[in-house]
Amino acid sequence: MKLTNIKSIVLYLFFFLPFMVAFSHELQYGLKFHAYSYEPEMRTSLDLYPNDFFSFPKGFSISFDVKFEFKETQTYGYVFRIIDKNNHKIDFVLGDKNISFSSSLGDIIFIKTFSEVNLLPEHWIKIRLNVNIKEDELEICIGNVVRKWKVPEVKNFNDVRVVFGKNNYPETQTVDVPDMTIKDIKIGNRNTSLYDWKLSKYASSGVYDELKNHFAECKNPDWILTQNVIWKKESTFTCEGNPYITYNPDKNIVAVADQHLFYTFFLNDKQFKKQVVNKGFSYSRYANQMIYNSADSSYYIYNLVKEEDGREFAAFNQATGAWAETTPHNHFSDYWHHNRYFSVKNNTLYLFGGYGHHKYKRDAFMYNASNNTWLKKTLTGDNIEPRYLSGLGVISDNQLLRFGGYGSESGNQELSPQHYYDAYSIDIETMEAKKLWTLKTPEENFVVSNSLIVDTANNCFYALCYPFMKFNTTVMLYKFSLTEPKYEILADTISLGFKDGRSFVDLFLDKTNHKLIAVTSSSIAMDSLASISIYSLSYPPFLKADLYQPEKSKNKIFGIILIFVFGGVASFFFFLFYKKRKMKTTEQTNIQSDTITEIDNDTESTSGISTVKSVRKQAISLFGGFQVIDKDGNDLTTEFKPLVKNLFLLVLLNTIKNGKGISFLKLKEILWFDMTEESANNNRGVAMSKIRQIMKHLGNVRFLKHGVYWTIEFGNDIYCDYYEALILIRKIKERKDININDIKRLLSIVSEGELLPNIQTDWADTFKSDFSNDFVDLILPFINRKETGFSDSLYIDMANAIFTHDPLNEDALRLKCSILVKMGKNSLAKNTYTTFVKEYAIWFATEYKYSFDQIIS
Repeated sequence: MKLTNIKSIVLYLFFFLPFMVAFSHELQYGLKFHAYSYEPEMRTSLDLYPNDFFSFPKGFSISFDVKFEFKETQTYGYVFRIIDKNNHKIDFVLGDKNISFSSSLGDIIFIKTFSEVNLLPEHWIKIRLNVNIKEDELEICIGNVVRKWKVPEVKNFNDVRVVFGKNNYPETQTVDVPDMTIKDIKIGNRNTSLYDWKLSKYASSGVYDELKNHFAECKNPDWILTQNVIWKKESTFTCEGNPYITYNPDKNIVAVADQHLFYTFFLNDKQFKKQVVNKGFSYSRYANQMIYNSADSSYYIYNLVKEEDGREFAAFNQATGAWAETTPHNHFSDYWHHNRYFSVKNNTLYLFGGYGHHKYKRDAFMYNASNNTWLKKTLTGDNIEPRYLSGLGVISDNQLLRFGGYGSESGNQELSPQHYYDAYSIDIETMEAKKLWTLKTPEENFVVSNSLIVDTANNCFYALCYPFMKFNTTVMLYKFSLTEPKYEILADTISLGFKDGRSFVDLFLDKTNHKLIAVTSSSIAMDSLASISIYSLSYPPFLKADLYQPEKSKNKIFGIILIFVFGGVASFFFFLFYKKRKMKTTEQTNIQSDTITEIDNDTESTSGISTVKSVRKQAISLFGGFQVIDKDGNDLTTEFKPLVKNLFLLVLLNTIKNGKGISFLKLKEILWFDMTEESANNNRGVAMSKIRQIMKHLGNVRFLKHGVYWTIEFGNDIYCDYYEALILIRKIKERKDININDIKRLLSIVSEGELLPNIQTDWADTFKSDFSNDFVDLILPFINRKETGFSDSLYIDMANAIFTHDPLNEDALRLKCSILVKMGKNSLAKNTYTTFVKEYAIWFATEYKYSFDQIIS
């Protein structure tokens, strides 16, 4: 069936959606433990009942899923340890690729090894321990292996604490942690489920169980679900400028070719290989012109010069390191940033659009590899204006999706070029294009990655989007609907130095490991080296807000007991106590080993915003990403559509910073520059009405107009981290003595992340740079004069916070490396230096001039 219009696409999704969903992969989640490659204080601990004991008078069972990596030479470590009030223990320990069980109950000590259990790396296995007090019996199940023992002493083993990984209790302390990941911890009794920690979403310092909201404390966690939000840099290397880049899905390889070397990065095992090209290609290096053909497992390059000069298609011989014979061409490309797709079914290469010599192209080309013929085609159906920097994805074998780009109706660069936000389906059998929808122009223009990832099962597609009219740009992952002009921004961001024809951005899908693969290439100057960066993100991607459990009371059961025991009067006092507890901060950032204390109560309040201590409810957060939580703990962030969000932030930031707000003329200049004053005023009224509707759920919020300025006024119950940070900076500057608590509180706020990282606009950049400069200027004097009252860990916190807002700050590098060396953490110091040097090379295309020894001297 050919999908030649929107209705047929919907029909296709209707019939195939259930089938594709049924075979979609299982979402990966769990808690990965930091093991021997980390310093002992940085290893992971999960305490299911911090500082207290479970009570199981009738016995209990505990089960969970675990997988081990076996990548480290040292595999020994405690999977978990169960301890009672008399320090009697039951331990599960990973040894040399086998699990042993030991217990010391009373005077009885025994150790059992499960040598018959076949532990495979990266394979989940279920473990269950049953403590049967009635039958004086211990039962252990590991996979399909079941063992039981009669242990009379087990009858007293009923008040226990359970700790996975590192154990911090002084009487039973251990730092030996295996390289493992666990999930789905369940505790029950006689077929009754009592607790269930999925270890999927999590809270600020731990995780709540799904049944009773029981809080388990986790230190130094590595939550698997964050891999669906945070891009992981897999590799960075340099090559000659303007290389060719493609992806080999058969072996999960990113391949890069310049004129003298062929590079391959194997994503499965992180191997990086370079092969000398014995016979190079002579095509222009100014347009990415390489593809991979799964039919013959070969890489090909092609050229798109003028027809009379000959168009060619040449394979790379991986055994000899030679490209097939090509004709020398010295032409600059006419087709920079064109789109390409190789159909294995048709053995045909399809090419669309591009730019060169001040012309945007609407051209479409077909190369049939079976008969070695090139054809220039004209698309029929709906008109696709000449453009480049658009994205191309695959809907089906015969159906492509093309979206976005930059060009002009005439194709001439000098005649009204513009961004395009339309989506088309292209039938490659008939070469007919059908428009699916057109997106309203966003507040900040963007172009898209060369490839799109189409997910027909969920009726969407993904693209890497970025403003291309500035060098220091930010690449963001967008999720678009296939059938209507809607989108959302997911995951975190990727930094890129973009230079039009000397840069390239692409997106691939690793279907085996369920990961998105992003590849960026950037050359600062025409003859400079190119910096290639490869990133991965677990699929499907999420919003950052999707990672978190709502914060819940950790004292619910305790409160019920008090009410039951003490009755009416006690319940009244408990109510007061509980209300007071809810006003305390439960979501503090863990900055190394120092505890962040609350700021003083004498902090002044301006613009009506109070620096209240609870950030769980009625909170506006700007550091690490924009987020709004209402008075019931619900996340309102997604209610702020782009225009509404920008208007809200413009009024909020200007009110907090200058106290007088922002004028309508300034708002019009930023948000509605292309509208008449009447239209802009109407749009402003509609957007503010929407904000007021949202704010009803937040608390006491009012938009006010003082003269020509719009301001926002909050009640004292509203918290804003940006406001508190500015208050603390001013307070620290003005005090003659040093209040360490104020400094620690400020560090805890700004270490959440950059100010509004997902908003990349000129007006936002002004607030970001002003804050970064103020913060760094405040902290650097403390670093340089080495205050005697500051601990080493506090200095590390300062350096980390500076890096968050100024990643290439050399003072922070010197401080952190020297302190780490002083603390004996040489490997961490070296890793810090290596990361800095790599980032420095990416941004400045030159090596960092100071060695590690010079930095720490």
